[in-house]
Amino acid sequence: MSSETKAETSSGSDKINGKAKGNLNSYLVLYNAASWAGWTYVLTVSVLELFKNGGDVTKLYDRIGWTLTLVQTAAILEIFHVLLGLVRSPFITTVIQVSSRLTLVWLIVRSHWAFTSMTIAWSITECIRYAFYGLNLIGNQPGWLLWCRYTFFFILYPVGAGSESILVFESLRFAIRISQSFYWILVILLLIYVPGFYTMYNHMIGQRRKILGKGKVKKNQ
Repeated sequence: MSSETKAETSSGSDKINGKAKGNLNSYLVLYNAASWAGWTYVLTVSVLELFKNGGDVTKLYDRIGWTLTLVQTAAILEIFHVLLGLVRSPFITTVIQVSSRLTLVWLIVRSHWAFTSMTIAWSITECIRYAFYGLNLIGNQPGWLLWCRYTFFFILYPVGAGSESILVFESLRFAIRISQSFYWILVILLLIYVPGFYTMYNHMIGQRRKILGKGKVKKNQ
């Protein structure tokens, strides 16, 4: 093959790869934008509903429960994103995080005050996360959003994980009536919350130290 032919082949390959990369980037931007919109809707409706009902946390599930289930279920795509190499994330960690939430929204959550605190914590966390990833894909990373991404977790993670644990614990007495196997699955899920939370919390603290080092936030503002 002559050098000219090689150059033409290389150029054609680069164009194809460039187009594929562009399409992939557009898809990921769209996915993050849609996810952000979904979680923003959940958060907005939740807050308005609480004001409407005078802070009565027991009525929120009836208003937003099904919507929350659908929005969270869409996160199944994130498992395929990792599996196909579209994003760089630990596969096992992603599967555990997504599957545990799906177990909660499809099999456990109901009208309970912990559902409200969980929904608010999830919504704020995901609004920040999807906005952060989506803007990062288009080369825009506001310093304030970077700060929110690696600071809000100090409160949101304990509130979210604590609420999830309470909901799982409260469901045990119902699970044993349905299936002993299901009961023990929930027991195992409950037992891994403590080490799982400890690991994720410390990971985020480490990431915060790494990313929000002295002067880095100002640089991104």
